[in-house]
Amino acid sequence: MRHVQQTIFLMQPRQALVWLACIFGCGLNFVATASAQALPELPKLKLENFEPGIRAQLGQVYREAQAQPREAAANGKLGMALHAYSQYEFAAHCYARARHFNPQEFRWHYYYALVRSALGAPSEAIAAFKTALQLEPEDLPARLRLAEATLAAGQLQASQALYEELVKHPPTRAQAHFGLGQSKRAHGEHAQGIEHFRQAIVLFPAYGIVHYTLGQALRDQGQTAQAKDHLALSQQYKHQQPILADPLLAAIAELNASATDLLTRGVALDAMGKLEPAIAAHERALEINPKLAQAHINLISLYARAGQFEQAEQHYRAAIVNTPNLADSYFNYGIVLLGRERLTEAAAAFQQSLERNPFNAEAHYNYAIIIEREGRLDEAAKHYQKALENNPQHRQAHFHWARILVQQENWPAALDHLRQTLTPEDDETPRFTYALGATHIRAGERHKGIPYLQTALKLATKRGQTDLSAIIERDLKQLEQER
Repeated sequence: MRHVQQTIFLMQPRQALVWLACIFGCGLNFVATASAQALPELPKLKLENFEPGIRAQLGQVYREAQAQPREAAANGKLGMALHAYSQYEFAAHCYARARHFNPQEFRWHYYYALVRSALGAPSEAIAAFKTALQLEPEDLPARLRLAEATLAAGQLQASQALYEELVKHPPTRAQAHFGLGQSKRAHGEHAQGIEHFRQAIVLFPAYGIVHYTLGQALRDQGQTAQAKDHLALSQQYKHQQPILADPLLAAIAELNASATDLLTRGVALDAMGKLEPAIAAHERALEINPKLAQAHINLISLYARAGQFEQAEQHYRAAIVNTPNLADSYFNYGIVLLGRERLTEAAAAFQQSLERNPFNAEAHYNYAIIIEREGRLDEAAKHYQKALENNPQHRQAHFHWARILVQQENWPAALDHLRQTLTPEDDETPRFTYALGATHIRAGERHKGIPYLQTALKLATKRGQTDLSAIIERDLKQLEQER
């Protein structure tokens, strides 16, 4: 069994099997069925049709498979190499053989399902994904791919059930909203579909295919101005989508040395927390294609996080020279500048980003932070509002806008925003709870404020936040003395 990163599905394996059986409406004989299928022959490859470098790579694994035709690993390894170069039909034959010789190995069923999906055979893909999920029911990438294949097969009710489970898990939430939007729209529920598309963009503002699909949906509803905006953004972000850490798929990408696959690998490595290897993969992609804009954009952030600010600035310059209209170049560089307290330059970068993408909640929020520090409170409030229009769950935007409202003594609005900062419970919650209590007290509502201060003290103590605990204890003691 492989270790699946970023999987937070909490059911026990036995419970998960019951859940799968309920969702799929089938028994638990997938593995036996897979191994009972007719065994295809090992594909006959014409290696001369491949470029020299690829020819050598494929030749080695092909000879190994020929020498060990009944070994699952040898067949699977050849399938992986063919898969990496989009030779899906040949790869499917190899994976089918690997499944036959080792039906208990999750990855061969998963890989087979992926290539059957790529070949436009969703029904076969669905069966293989179900087989894989019998072996590892908690695997989020396989569950997401199954939902996608089910939607592609036109099984709308089944796909909705799968996406509704996936939307509960942060790593798949944006993709699940997109899938639910597609399913709802195909079912004629256009308003609900549009809302799911909007939720996907809130979670991942640069989700290119969702901007395109939302643009089409809005145009069909007669909302042409908004449709035009999203269709334009879909061109700007056409190669971008949220990345779900998938070590098995990353293993396929590592076998392909092309620039785009190196970029994909770099993004996956970053998602797994492997910063230095992610930088190396992006740099290798640029060696192959020096004008690969997304590699430059990603490296702005990657190098900044590595503390190599000169390299980050170099990639920012390269990005805006090659493709000056990409909002993320300016946004990523603005984050770098903000972190280094170069506030005037950071503000200019965020403005450039917002001119190109006015829907980026983080750009509005970070720009507002800067101008609030300059005392431009009304203007900052407008950008906090824009941030919340594009991401209503942005806690920091709620908190900072509330601070401005407190200064203006607009107590009801300030309290409303602060109440929306209390969930989810994390290290920020004690501070936000304290702010809510203090605002109630400043508004003359001691009876409401003191319980929040007491709750904030418990939360801060629980999380070991000693400085905050001391401040709250001092305030509570003073309030007690003033009674």
